[in-house]
Amino acid sequence: MVVEGRVESAPSGLPWRVIFPDVEHLGASSYLRELAASDCSPLTLRSYAFDLLRWFRFLHDRLIGWEQAERVDVRAFVEHLRDAPNPQRLHRRPDRPPPGSVNAVTGKAELSSNYAARTINHQLSVLFGFYEHACAANVGPLINPVPAQRVRRGGRPHAHHNPMEDFLIVRRANYRQKTPRPVWRAIPDDAAAELFAALRSNRDRALISFYLSSGVRASELLGLRHGDLDAGRYTITVTSKGSRARETVPASVDSFVWLALYLAEQPPTSPGGPVWWTRRSKAAPLTYHAMRAVLRRANACLGANWSLHDFRHTAAARMLADPAFTLVDVQTVLRHASVTTTQIYTQPRLEDLIGKVLEHHARPKAEAATIEPAYDVAAVRELLGLPG
Repeated sequence: MVVEGRVESAPSGLPWRVIFPDVEHLGASSYLRELAASDCSPLTLRSYAFDLLRWFRFLHDRLIGWEQAERVDVRAFVEHLRDAPNPQRLHRRPDRPPPGSVNAVTGKAELSSNYAARTINHQLSVLFGFYEHACAANVGPLINPVPAQRVRRGGRPHAHHNPMEDFLIVRRANYRQKTPRPVWRAIPDDAAAELFAALRSNRDRALISFYLSSGVRASELLGLRHGDLDAGRYTITVTSKGSRARETVPASVDSFVWLALYLAEQPPTSPGGPVWWTRRSKAAPLTYHAMRAVLRRANACLGANWSLHDFRHTAAARMLADPAFTLVDVQTVLRHASVTTTQIYTQPRLEDLIGKVLEHHARPKAEAATIEPAYDVAAVRELLGLPG
């Protein structure tokens, strides 16, 4: 079966466009331009474009135009996503563990072959915004077929709270999936040392060292350029993923030592150029997918399935374990917009509690207090007000 449509990048103007079935989709482009004017990043536009393309393909198979879509079509789409395999998971290598299996080294489950609950909810949010824009711009239907979030006592979700009114409770809208509670997973020190030993080059050692000491996100560190490094203060300046603000983050001394060893092996670079390069005969800037391949090779040696984001969790766990750090300190280093996000890392992990539970059950029970034979038992009980 021929798959209709595609998402194309453009050198100027709107960075991403939805081509469906073989021409630019004007409704999608109008919505993406609205997002671009609202200062959404190109990566966000790309993600939304693929979500819209997935919806258009589904309707095309049902011989329904996007303007004629109804609520029952949205329900059928959710049912389809719940059962259909995710195409990105169909190209797994034969040596990879089966989907959903638990890795014996890390205790982490492999990704499921189906669409995750958060992916479905994100898809519905994109469609809701798309149809809201289409209705307001009079380029689509008069009614949005995607159910909106329901709020008790009126109001809109995530609105600024009026201190004169009660707090609003946002109820999960129809077709939105239940999502698991956010969890975090840090790499134990022994496992981190084994992973570090499995790396093949000083470049990889410098990268992992920066990840573990600074807690920056994977894409933020890969975007580092010459001029963003301050070896005297042991800091790096990164472009934050969400706000895209330029922010300074401290890193360890060891990270800069590995960086110096890596830069000594590299040919001279121009000021302002990328710091991280591939090790091929024809060097190119190191991308996110190339960095994932580096970690995948190290995982293969250990039989593990650690991810790049686990390094950020590990950095947060190490800082919170140090009594010199406060929760606000860690929030500042990780650049979380809300301290509530940082509080996720304060939740105890099951693997940390297992030893405490075993120690609790192995500890002998304390003997009950008794009265020395030299004392009159009746007199002591009367003195302490105990029953006879």
